[in-house]
Amino acid sequence: LFVVEADEYDTAFFDKRSKFVHYHPQIAILNNLEFDHADIFANLDAIKTQFHHLVRTVPQNGKLIVNADEPNLSDVINMGCWTPIEYFSTDSEQADWFAQETSPGCQSFEVKHAGKTARANWTGMGKHNMRNALAAIAAACQTGITLQDACTALGDFRFPDKRLQQHPTQTGFTLYEDFAHHPTAISFTLETLRKAYPQQRLIAILELRSNTMQMGVHKKTLVPALKQADLACVVSNAEKGWVLPEHQHPALNQFSRAVDCLDHIQPLLRSSDVVLIMSNGNFDGLVNTLRDA
Repeated sequence: LFVVEADEYDTAFFDKRSKFVHYHPQIAILNNLEFDHADIFANLDAIKTQFHHLVRTVPQNGKLIVNADEPNLSDVINMGCWTPIEYFSTDSEQADWFAQETSPGCQSFEVKHAGKTARANWTGMGKHNMRNALAAIAAACQTGITLQDACTALGDFRFPDKRLQQHPTQTGFTLYEDFAHHPTAISFTLETLRKAYPQQRLIAILELRSNTMQMGVHKKTLVPALKQADLACVVSNAEKGWVLPEHQHPALNQFSRAVDCLDHIQPLLRSSDVVLIMSNGNFDGLVNTLRDA
C-alpha cells in the first residue's frame, strides 16, 4: 500500500494539469477545498474542475472518503461521481464516520461507524487534526483494518515536523511551530492553542511566503484569522504593494524582514507566553533564532 499526499498544484512547466490526476488512487480522501495557488488558478471553480478530474480517475470498485463539512467538495461531487462514497464529519452524527472529542484539545476522541464505537488516544491537538485522523481511520478500514485496530494504532502516530511542533526553550516561554499559512489553517491552529492555554498570552508570528498570500488574495480574511492571538506579527514582502488593515486587530504588526520582527518581539517576551510561528518555509531560521536567543 502506498499513501500519497496529493494537491492540486500543476504538474510541471509543460503539464499544467494538477499533479493528483496522475496518481490513479484506489481510495481517495477529499479533505478540504479552498481557493489557493492564485498564480496557477483564476478562481475557485477552476480548482473544483481539477478535483472533478481527480474524482473521475477513481475506479468504480474504489472508494471516496469525503469531508461532509466542506461545501466546496459537495459541489465537486455534484459535478459527477461514479465511485462509492463514505462521508466523515466532526459536526454531524448523520455522516458514515463521526468523531467526537472526549477530552479537551481532542487528544482523546470517539469514532462511530456502522453501529460500532472505538476510542482513540494520541498526541494530536485540535479539532482539525481530529478530522484528519478520522479520515485516515476511514481510509484504513477500506483495506480490511478494523475500526478498533485503526484507533489503537493512532496512539503510536508521531506528527512530522512543523505540525504544532513544540520546541524546547531556555527561558520559560512556550514555543510552537506550524505549517499553517492559509487563513483557515491559521485560524484552526490558533484556536487549538487558545483552548490549550486559555490563561496565557498567545503571540502569533506569521510569514506570508506563498504566492497566493503575498499577492494579498486573502487579505480580507487574514486579520480575522489572527483574532485568537493577543499579539500578532506578520512578515511579508512589502514589494507586493499591500498592507494589512491594522485597525482590525489591536495588536497587529507588519514587517518586511524576519530580523525586524525578532527585534520587536524579543523585548516583549514573558516567561508565561505561548509563541506560535507559522510558515510554509524556513522563515529565515526564525524558530531556531528565537529559541536560542
